[in-house]
Amino acid sequence: MKLTDKETVQKDREALYIGNLNTVESDLILPVKGKYGSRIRWESEDERYITRTGKVTRPTCGMGSRTVKLTAFLTCKGAEEKKEFKVTLIENKSEIHILDVYPIHLKGQVNVGCYLPFYVPVRTETGYFMHEAVWECGMSFTSKEAGTHKVEGYLKGRKQRDKKTGEEENFSVEAYIYFEESSSAEKNTLAAAAHPAPVLQKVTSLADNQGPSRVALTGENEFFGAQTRMLTFLLGTDDDQMLYNFRREAGLDTKGASPMTGWDSPEGLLRGHTTGHYLSALALCFHATGEIRILEKACYMVKSLKQCQKTLSEERGYSPGFLSAYSEEQFDLLETYTPYPQIWAPYYTLHKILAGLLDCEKWAGISEALEIADKIGEWIFQRLNRLNQGQRLKMWSIYIAGEFGGINESLAELYLRSRKETYLQAAKMFDNDRLFLPMEMKMDALDGMHANQHIPQIVGAMKIYEASGERRYYDIAKFFWESVTTGHCYAVGGTGETEMFHGRGRIGAYLTENTAESCASYNMLKLTRVLYQYEPYASYMDYYERTMQNHILASLDKKPSGETVYFLPMGSGFSKRFERENTCCHGTGMENHFKYIDSIYYQDQDTLYVNLFLESKAYWKEKEICVTQMVQEERPGQITLRLRRDDQASGSESWHLKIRQPYWCADPPEVSVNGKRKICHRQEDGYLQLAVSEDEWERDGKISVMIHFPCRLRLEHTPDNAGLAALAYGPYILAALSGQREYLHIPLNEDTLEETIVRGEKPLVFQYKALQFVPLYQISEGPYHVYFWTESLS
Repeated sequence: MKLTDKETVQKDREALYIGNLNTVESDLILPVKGKYGSRIRWESEDERYITRTGKVTRPTCGMGSRTVKLTAFLTCKGAEEKKEFKVTLIENKSEIHILDVYPIHLKGQVNVGCYLPFYVPVRTETGYFMHEAVWECGMSFTSKEAGTHKVEGYLKGRKQRDKKTGEEENFSVEAYIYFEESSSAEKNTLAAAAHPAPVLQKVTSLADNQGPSRVALTGENEFFGAQTRMLTFLLGTDDDQMLYNFRREAGLDTKGASPMTGWDSPEGLLRGHTTGHYLSALALCFHATGEIRILEKACYMVKSLKQCQKTLSEERGYSPGFLSAYSEEQFDLLETYTPYPQIWAPYYTLHKILAGLLDCEKWAGISEALEIADKIGEWIFQRLNRLNQGQRLKMWSIYIAGEFGGINESLAELYLRSRKETYLQAAKMFDNDRLFLPMEMKMDALDGMHANQHIPQIVGAMKIYEASGERRYYDIAKFFWESVTTGHCYAVGGTGETEMFHGRGRIGAYLTENTAESCASYNMLKLTRVLYQYEPYASYMDYYERTMQNHILASLDKKPSGETVYFLPMGSGFSKRFERENTCCHGTGMENHFKYIDSIYYQDQDTLYVNLFLESKAYWKEKEICVTQMVQEERPGQITLRLRRDDQASGSESWHLKIRQPYWCADPPEVSVNGKRKICHRQEDGYLQLAVSEDEWERDGKISVMIHFPCRLRLEHTPDNAGLAALAYGPYILAALSGQREYLHIPLNEDTLEETIVRGEKPLVFQYKALQFVPLYQISEGPYHVYFWTESLS
């Protein structure tokens, strides 16, 4: 059927896509003709930075990143449409002044090549930084003798002046490699470790069961509402559209579905990634809600992808096991070190597909999904095993093109399920020395790194630790988490500005529209959860609560549109921008709101941990106890727990109930059991602990526990500028409702907050003169301020 002129421009407008515009560093390709025949004319809001032909001039250092509006005018005879794009150009970095270059210490085996890192840590005037190095021996050094050997090199593209002669010279780099003999005893030890036993966690979530979860949200509250809205969105999503690019690449019938749009458009180099997230979202949704229609959609998706994988190999001639929405070409080009935007992170996209399949097997019990994943894992191993470590390190060092998400996590998980050693080997092939090396050396060298490119790699390190027991991976992950949460986070728990980590403690310096990428928080919560399982300290769940409440919950549209935010603005007078452009943050956004159940309750052999204060119900299978939690949203310090044991359950066994005392409660809490006051003190791990014995149970087999955590207003100051602060009430970060683009000046101090800020007529509304503050998660439309100047401004 022939399109009308109006339909032509409308369809071209919908299909028009010019790439990821959140962190632009190179020229844009601006099409002049639409897919359906429209003519396209471009106008730029500021041709100093982007011309109408797409030429980019980045802002000079010190100006900050700039956001420029590009407008496309689409015409077909008399019909016309326009489409606007916001393009964020990253400022050029300043010249760094190197103060120290740190030596590297490595271990190797005699007669086996030891690979040297691409990057080494240096110290600058603002902190640690990873700099590219060149080694005189090349990327590998071999010794025939045991002992320590010194290898020398220099910093690439960096010179210094000799203080005596004034002549330019290189910055020297040194590596000390300790080579040891491989004795027969060591060889036997290595052989025994070929199939290492998994490291068992100290605690596990009550929600970690296959199929419908033993934990469920209840009540009418924001969390349950967010879960319900995303469920509605998934039920209305066209599965065949999600399969469009895969079927097209396999040469299969696309079932009349419309093409994907945005990052997943048929021309997009990241196409397929949203489908992977969609698989995970369906699996998590079924797990959280038990909705059978969601399970049916997941089964259809898996069955269809299995057909695509089979056809790609048997009829299209691709390598066995390959599954993607495009050909193997991007992987070929990455192996020749082709940069972005010629290619766009092929292993990143593959990770989303692999992770989605593993989630379908884990949470929804779809065994076919594991069969498909197993073949993908074999394809990855065969592909990477033919390359040496130096080649792989160079690939992973390429900005954006070499990004691989958390595929190391998925491969290690695949090893745990299949016990195929090659998958664990493949997971380790993604070790990234630019990130892992400074973390091992206990150096926060995150400045200048892409936040969400690197957080998933650390999640993968934890999964490798679980699979192999190699302590270095755990130490890397723990130091990374500590570095990010203590030096790189906004009050909402989010991290990064224009997707990048900046200098440690540099928070007040980076309050813009493009702060706190949602994907980064999604992955930081994954990391927090896995670390907690090995060391169940309340501090991990303090961060989890902060980020879940103030970033994840705040990131979803209040309408069931499925739209989410990419960035959560921390700058003055900006609004949330909800979108559904199939970005990375829309992908994780589909998953986020089914994960609220995953960390509410944990267990060990004789303890139930209550971590998050969400209205919910749970079943502790091992003790045959039902748990119901009731929370008042407007009074976040009031929590009631009701425990009921099964009629046939044995009551003679005693156990412990641990309740997290949240970071926002500094005053002694009040606890009562069955109406009787209990004296509870915060333990070293951050929990209140109650012993539960047969005497505690009422005759009807129930226990009622009531907790009151005193809840107050407080200020949270930025570490680099004590004059800038955010206002909080209990777990809620509050935002001032104002469109003013300059910082608000509000003379507040900690001692007089309760007198200066008054309660509004509605719950959780606070007033300073005519200025209203509300929890950030409640805001859907309109500008706001999270940070403002206080009276401590000098």
